[in-house]
Amino acid sequence: MIPEVVVIGAGIAGSALAYYLSSAGARVTVLERDYGGLGATARSAGLLTSQLWNSLDIRLARTTQDISCELLGEGRDGFQRVGFLRVTRDESDLVAMKKNLETYREMGIRAELLLREELQDRFPPIRCDDLVAGLHTPEDGFIDPYDLAATFLSRARDGGAVIRPNMAVTRIGSSPKGVTLETALGEVTAERVILAAGAWCPFLLKGSGLTSYLRPYRVQALVTAPLENPPDLPMFHELPEGYYFRPEQNGLLLGDGTEEREVDPTAYNANADFALLSEVAGWISRRIPSLEDVKVVKGWAGLCVATPDRYPLVGQVDEVDGLYLLAGFNGLGVMRAPPLALALADYILGRKPAIDLSPLSPSRFRGVSDFAIREGFTLQ
Repeated sequence: MIPEVVVIGAGIAGSALAYYLSSAGARVTVLERDYGGLGATARSAGLLTSQLWNSLDIRLARTTQDISCELLGEGRDGFQRVGFLRVTRDESDLVAMKKNLETYREMGIRAELLLREELQDRFPPIRCDDLVAGLHTPEDGFIDPYDLAATFLSRARDGGAVIRPNMAVTRIGSSPKGVTLETALGEVTAERVILAAGAWCPFLLKGSGLTSYLRPYRVQALVTAPLENPPDLPMFHELPEGYYFRPEQNGLLLGDGTEEREVDPTAYNANADFALLSEVAGWISRRIPSLEDVKVVKGWAGLCVATPDRYPLVGQVDEVDGLYLLAGFNGLGVMRAPPLALALADYILGRKPAIDLSPLSPSRFRGVSDFAIREGFTLQ
């Protein structure tokens, strides 16, 4: 018998899960405290790169690229295949870069390691005289994450899913009938409930007396004014600071303002810091000399969610029968969530997932009482 399912959260993870469940015939209701895709998903940079630090994530990112091309198409309104270039000024990063290059090639990914002179020849707008090397993956690109989440949600609705915006869940419990959810409009009971609410997951778990191995942290991004003659640029990530940029509507989207400390999702500052604006504006004008006078016109902050080992939590929550987690993406939600949502949907429906979810079980951290927040978008 196909179960009745409630999905809490309509960001990239919850909307993808609702789509995959409803397309298989499950009776799905999505409860969203705001409107679908307007939380962390809409504040994401939308990078889809294979340059990740483990084979699982590389596989997930490539699958999300394929999903994005299928649902959004390629080009300006879909998956924009501009390539990804990660560079370093530190000689010690070369060992990890060479190791990653071998992994990428073994997995069939087009990749090349470029030294300083090769970088300058290949990417003339970028100042490369202080760089040691860069890894380039030309088939990578980016999307608008809100567009993908909205498409998932629209497809889920077409498949019969019921979307309930402005329906915040305040507590999770259990009864003989299933998982119970307290909301502002009364109690909801379902056979299966999947908590996919991003930074609100630990808030809701702890408030319900359940164990949480999730810690929200703040990230920031900026956008420049449109450029009169925008240079031809790939997505770009510089080490060791972690600054990045990608093309954005004839301008650039810039980061990284990651703060590796826990924040409260009910009270965090959703605006970008002036200090970040000053730092990143100075960096971009040095790295791309033609943009010396570029203007930053807007900025924001969003929330990511860390786990002790930087891998997400996907699967059954021990304390409540029928409750599942799809959370803890460590800043890689757009890359990780769609294929993991498909795998979890298959698992809930009694089918064999294409991805082994057992290493991602929420129960793997039993006994862990505290952990340091480390961002997920790193060289290794």
